[in-house]
Amino acid sequence: MNAQPSLPRLIALLTHQRQPLGMSRVARIVQQVIPDYANRARIEVIDTPLGGALELARRLEESQAVDAFICTAATANYLRQHLDTTVLPIHMGEYDLIRALDLARSHATRVGVISFQQPHPELARMASLFTVDIRQAAYTNLEEARRQVRRLVEEGCGVIVGSSTAIELAEEAGARGVSGLGADAIRRTLDDALAIYRSRTQADVQQQRLNAVLRHLSDGVIAVDGSGLVQSLNPRMAELIDISPEQARGRPIGEVLPGVEDLLGTGSGEENRLLKAGARTLAATVTPMFDNGEPDGMVVTCQEINEIQRADRRIRSQARPRQFTARYRFEQIVGESPALREVLRLAERYAHTDSTVLITGESGTGKELIAQSLHNASPRQPGPFVAINCAAFPESLLESELFGYEEGAFTGSRKGGKTGLIEAAHTGTLFLDEIGDMPVSLQTRLLRVLQEREVLRLGASEPTPVDIRVIAATHCDLVARIADGRFREDLYYRLNILRLAVPPLRERHGDIGILARAILRRIPALHGTPRDDEELLGRLLPHLLEHRWPGNIRELENILERAALSARELAQAGSVAELRALFPELFAAAANAAPQPAPVHDLRQLGKAAEAAHARQVLEACAGDLEEAARRLGVSRSTLWRRLKAARGN
Repeated sequence: MNAQPSLPRLIALLTHQRQPLGMSRVARIVQQVIPDYANRARIEVIDTPLGGALELARRLEESQAVDAFICTAATANYLRQHLDTTVLPIHMGEYDLIRALDLARSHATRVGVISFQQPHPELARMASLFTVDIRQAAYTNLEEARRQVRRLVEEGCGVIVGSSTAIELAEEAGARGVSGLGADAIRRTLDDALAIYRSRTQADVQQQRLNAVLRHLSDGVIAVDGSGLVQSLNPRMAELIDISPEQARGRPIGEVLPGVEDLLGTGSGEENRLLKAGARTLAATVTPMFDNGEPDGMVVTCQEINEIQRADRRIRSQARPRQFTARYRFEQIVGESPALREVLRLAERYAHTDSTVLITGESGTGKELIAQSLHNASPRQPGPFVAINCAAFPESLLESELFGYEEGAFTGSRKGGKTGLIEAAHTGTLFLDEIGDMPVSLQTRLLRVLQEREVLRLGASEPTPVDIRVIAATHCDLVARIADGRFREDLYYRLNILRLAVPPLRERHGDIGILARAILRRIPALHGTPRDDEELLGRLLPHLLEHRWPGNIRELENILERAALSARELAQAGSVAELRALFPELFAAAANAAPQPAPVHDLRQLGKAAEAAHARQVLEACAGDLEEAARRLGVSRSTLWRRLKAARGN
């Protein structure tokens, strides 16, 4: 036979000024209620003098004979300050109060109601409904309760309604006492105690399960507190770093697992590192922990590199599953130009809605980075981010990829059918890149998904509801495509709810130097040879600033990778002809282009020798408008005036 689960042990600890001769009134009410809980709890009633309540409660707690106490409000407030066990107050409800007042009016025309800490606000609102004069008072300790009872009696209150202690004080003062605590109040309190017990039991079970999971994890896990001391580690971590949990607990993390201690308290995001532990090389992931927004320790998970490599080979030998995740966040997008900052400001606002977003911009401007950042900043971040390039698939394949199909929908269909990408994005974000190149026949089906939020697989008769947020991107002029019949106008208006227009790189001259430095930092030096990125950038930046960037950031990355791999040749190049041989596109565009107004650069990105000439050129393009020229150059009006004055002085 299965063992019956133990019932929670609840004790009604009822306090009095002195030990009653028999069972108190409230105790009798609790005894009447106990049979209703026969199969749910073991309930005991104890009447005790107020002065001995704490000592008795402590003995019961130490002997583990109680799971929760229920007491009158004042006693509960006092015991909570000294016990770890749950203590719940018995509160007078509206029905209890009305019942008590109905009983009191048969004995007096003026009734006092005394409560712990605060009066009953609902009683003042209902006062006109009663035929008795009601006076209220509140107390926080026994002496104050005694004073308030005396005052109410002196004011002519023949009956006092309140707790058992208030009743005793009323009778001492020569008035009649009526209990405000009825069976309903007792039941409510017992129900609350059982709910808390169940919740705590479930939490304990979950903690036990979590401990079991940690014990059986193949990854090593170690938890570190805000002071950098090891709190706990699972058996796998103990094995990886060759230390027992008892030896590790309480020691600084730098002694137990060197190489991660510098990340403590930084508040930075998750970081990955390679660590040495004896003869083992470990791949560690360090995740910060926070308490009320402040760094409060970290969790380090480790895997042995050999195990990762074996797993990688197994995965590559099988059909690679799709990883529907978004990697980028807004803070990773590089650039300080006003145009880009305005787009990111709007995008951060749009992230908190579920409305469809249309991102427009030339190829290579970073539309997908913004789409991924939108997803990661949204409430849908825990869900999937499913991206599909509508221009990369033939029409027949794109339809089955997007909508999925049922088994037997067509010759060669997979057994069991296939879930489409729209369904795979359920609870997350569907990113449709190059939406302008989607075939018109599929645009009609996509429009229905956007309108009805349901998808019909190929060969299916019943649609499947989906909860998705749609982000679309295009480099095309969709209005022009509508005009020549290649894009549905109704789909356009479904997509164009929130609009983000990503500026091309040629309109972000102030960002070119910032982007170039960031890109070069990501490119490793050839054969490990040291490379001076600032010197390399100094040779190229004037030409980068003059280029029109038809390929935008993608083109900039290509040129800088070539520059990094040709760093030695670039350092030795002494003429424009040699630079042209390495970077023909930077010079071909300039040679073929018609004369253009001088590009507007951020004045701070140029060398001092070129500042004055460039500033004068921009000022002339602005017809002498100093305010507009300063805005284009990214400096204040007074700074521009001083630079021009200094140049004239030289």
